[in-house]
Amino acid sequence: MLASVVASVIGTLALGIAAAVTDSVALRSQVAASAADIAVQLFLLIGVLSSTRPSDDDHPLGYGRERFFWSFIAALGIFIGGGGFALEAAVRSALHPSLPDDYTIAYLVLGGNFLLDAVALETQLRPLLGQLVCRGVSLRSIVRRSTDPAATTVVLSGGCGLIGGLLAAAGLFVSEVTGSAIPDTVASMLIGLLLLGTSAFLLNTNRELLSGRGVPLSILRDMREVVAAQKGVVDVPDLFAVVVGPARLIVNGDVTFQDDLEVPDVEETIVRSAAALGARWPSVAYVYLTPVSQARSRGGPWFRPRSGAARQSGDG
Repeated sequence: MLASVVASVIGTLALGIAAAVTDSVALRSQVAASAADIAVQLFLLIGVLSSTRPSDDDHPLGYGRERFFWSFIAALGIFIGGGGFALEAAVRSALHPSLPDDYTIAYLVLGGNFLLDAVALETQLRPLLGQLVCRGVSLRSIVRRSTDPAATTVVLSGGCGLIGGLLAAAGLFVSEVTGSAIPDTVASMLIGLLLLGTSAFLLNTNRELLSGRGVPLSILRDMREVVAAQKGVVDVPDLFAVVVGPARLIVNGDVTFQDDLEVPDVEETIVRSAAALGARWPSVAYVYLTPVSQARSRGGPWFRPRSGAARQSGDG
């Protein structure tokens, strides 16, 4: 990630010089987007480092949600530093239009940055593409349901860099051909809208993770079937899973056991259930199952002692 930051700094400086020389509003928008991307990578680096700390008394489930918080801050950076500046520059250019100068420099710098962004994005996409093959799902599903917002943020911001570069180049080319400043201004506006839309998606994703997002109902149904299939289990009246960190889930629920089971047998069944869940879903880090005689409301008498808790450690 450090090498990516260094490359982004070099690219941003080159864009800044080109924007100053050409006076292109689209290039200035790309400078803002690139500068915001640097801030995003720094915030994500802080999040990755802080989220790997082991659990302690203050954070018994670990510090995984630190990554969600810093990814949220990174999304705010894209919203304010990138999208906001690009739209402001477009409005200012619309009120006081002026044609860009020296198109050759602009094209050369945009081309160089496009190549750097393409290489960086290919590197960042590689882990996600591996998940596509293993899980047999689409890239869209991975991005929407990923529990590692840092990876999602890096990929989406990198994609914005590529698309923004193409928009800036197209705006410059049309302005050069037509002799009008309007295409350059429109390109800046489109870059701003792209960044705002991306940041809004990322902000919502991190909000869900910070507020304790669960897993899809299809996965929850499969988890319930795994527990219900264990010997001695009569019913699983309630089960839920919550994201507590990147690729880390906590599974909690109520289980009804056969009446003739002794306490050691119940505990053994709970341990087997935890092992089966962890084998099927490596992201399951903690499993807490409570023996109950009948279904109860999830918001019910939680003050009662919760026996039979099983913890399964692992990174998921």
